Amino acid sequence: MKPIIGIVEWPYKDKDGDYIYEVFKGIIDKVNKCGGIPVGLFPSQSVDYYNSKICDIPNLSIDELKDMRKSLSICDAIIKPGALRIYGYERYIYNYALEKDIPYLGICAGMQLMANTENIKNDTNHFQDHYIKILENTLLSEIIGEKEILVNSRHNYHIKNSGENSVCALSNDGIIEAIYNKNKKFHLGVQWHPELLECENSYKIFRKLIKNAEKSKK
Repeated sequence: MKPIIGIVEWPYKDKDGDYIYEVFKGIIDKVNKCGGIPVGLFPSQSVDYYNSKICDIPNLSIDELKDMRKSLSICDAIIKPGALRIYGYERYIYNYALEKDIPYLGICAGMQLMANTENIKNDTNHFQDHYIKILENTLLSEIIGEKEILVNSRHNYHIKNSGENSVCALSNDGIIEAIYNKNKKFHLGVQWHPELLECENSYKIFRKLIKNAEKSKK
C-alpha cells in the first residue's frame, strides 16, 4: 500500500461566503503523482476559527487530543501548507511529528511553524519569483543537487532565525528560504510554494518526502 500523507487543512471563507477547510490542489496533485495517498487533517474541535481571535480559541481538550492522535496515527508523513494564521491544533500536529519522527514538509507558514512563530518578522514583501542560494551539505542540496534555483514567493512574513533547525537556503537579500532539522529523518521547511510550480525541483522535494514516508511506514 502507498504511504498515507496527512495534509493539514486550513479554515477559509469561499467566494459564496461559506466557511470551509481548504488545501491547494497542487499539493494533492504532487502527492498523487509522487506515489502517496493524500488525506486531510482537520481540527478535532468545533470552533469558528475564521472569525475568532487566536487568543480566544481554547486549547484542545484531553478527548480532542486523543481524537487528533487517532487521525495522526494513520499518517506516514505530514505536510503543513501555507496559511495566514497558525492555530493551536497545527502546533500540536507539528509537535506530534517531532515526537514520533514522522517525515514533515512545512510550506511557507509551515516552515515558520518549525522555527517557532515568535521568530517571525513582517517587514518583507516577497511576492515575485526570485533566485535562492542553496547551502552545501544540507538536506536541500542533497535533494535538489544545485547551488541556485528559481522559486516563487508569496509571503509578507519571514523568520528571523531558524530556531533549533539549520538553514539550508537564503535569498539574495538574506531572507531564510529553507530550514531542516538535522536530528530528524526528514523535517524540511521551505518558504516558497513548490506545490504551485510545475518544475523538476518541486517534484524532487515531494518525491523525497514520499520516499521517507515509505521508510517510515515500514
